[in-house]
Amino acid sequence: MSRQWEGLAASRLCNASDPTLLTWKQLKRSWGPTGYFCCNFMFSYGLKPYNLEDIDEAVAISRGLKEMDDGEGREDSKEVLTSDAMSGLPEVGMWIKYTIMDRELRCKVVSHESMDSCKDEGEYFEWVLGLNGYVDDHQFTVEYDDGDDDTLDGSFLKEINWSYAPAPGKEELEVAVQQRSNQILGYCCQMCKSTSTKMLRCKACKKVHYCDPTCQRKDWPTHQTACVKEKVLLQPNTRYPLANVERKLGSSQKKIQKNYNSAVMDGLNGNFKIKINGMWVRNPKATDLETSNRYELIHDSSKGDVVHFKQRALDTGPHANGEPTSCSLLMTMELCMEDDSSNEGGLHYLVRGDDPGTFWGMVLNFNTFGTVAPFSTNCYCKFPKMPPKYKVMRKKWDKMFSRAKACSTDVQCMFADTTIGCHSFGLEGETGCSFKHDIAVKEVQK
Repeated sequence: MSRQWEGLAASRLCNASDPTLLTWKQLKRSWGPTGYFCCNFMFSYGLKPYNLEDIDEAVAISRGLKEMDDGEGREDSKEVLTSDAMSGLPEVGMWIKYTIMDRELRCKVVSHESMDSCKDEGEYFEWVLGLNGYVDDHQFTVEYDDGDDDTLDGSFLKEINWSYAPAPGKEELEVAVQQRSNQILGYCCQMCKSTSTKMLRCKACKKVHYCDPTCQRKDWPTHQTACVKEKVLLQPNTRYPLANVERKLGSSQKKIQKNYNSAVMDGLNGNFKIKINGMWVRNPKATDLETSNRYELIHDSSKGDVVHFKQRALDTGPHANGEPTSCSLLMTMELCMEDDSSNEGGLHYLVRGDDPGTFWGMVLNFNTFGTVAPFSTNCYCKFPKMPPKYKVMRKKWDKMFSRAKACSTDVQCMFADTTIGCHSFGLEGETGCSFKHDIAVKEVQK
């Protein structure tokens, strides 16, 4: 539940200037202890905290309960006010089910923990105003039928339409675990699209998967034309040299790329420093930085200009379970880096990008681990193994970094694949582009 909706409900239900309402302490006692007790109060009457008409109705209910209480704080009034903080919440040890975006989820409630996050009225209203952080008072650890686990707070559970469910059998659990594994790895039967069994991979092309030999035979008439092994080769782009070259534009492109290439080489050769805990550290390791912390960086060719970035390229701490991994970076690479210019423009586009933390995080990983994205199956994500799509991405970028480290000019020209093209290609002397103008070509292997 968004904090802004809790704040809206609280501003009406916890109005200290209105003596006709229940006090915040009465609400907290009966619908807490939790920072979401205004929402819990409304949920217990089937009202929604984000609906203004429902908030008006909640105010009327509060006034009715206050009138019954006579404002005297009698002990017997507690029976009228108490809705029980645990009402609407599941019991530990039970299986529940709920639906999110048309997908039904089943999980077992493993444990429950309650913490009093609002010790006094002042602290509560600081939270409502957004000055303090917040942890919901009821925290439930759940384990899903597919083996994944999570922590759900009481407010979420009271908002969704959950219900108790029978405990799944051994076979059901095995199928759910297998489905999760296949979905994470991107596997499904090429013929029937099922994900419920352990997949068999086509031995010839090693691209598609099947439930069993029966599905493979059924799909063969369709698959046989695509059942080939392919190798990606880099070849010179026949577009160059351009028919019409603008020398002034080419000179400008050359200057731009020279600066970006200097930054790339500074990174790969450790010619930079990062301010860590107030101290400038020369060529630090990726493990010297804390995940999600913000840092300042200066590389040698930057002429003192400071690069500000947030460390997202390496997951450490509880998520990693003691083994550094790059789940966040790999997801970013999949969502943001496979469809934009950095995919073709290479390292120069990457270093000039809107988020400098991506390049410098990958450099720190490469210098520390020998790969742009270290990976572990021991992390909180519970990958059965490295997904093939991640493996392909990592191999491609590792190769880019390795080539550049071995030779500063073995980098793809950032203008080679653009519409305007590289106008410094083929020019004589210092004005000529010294970087690669290659295109990737797939070659069928026999």
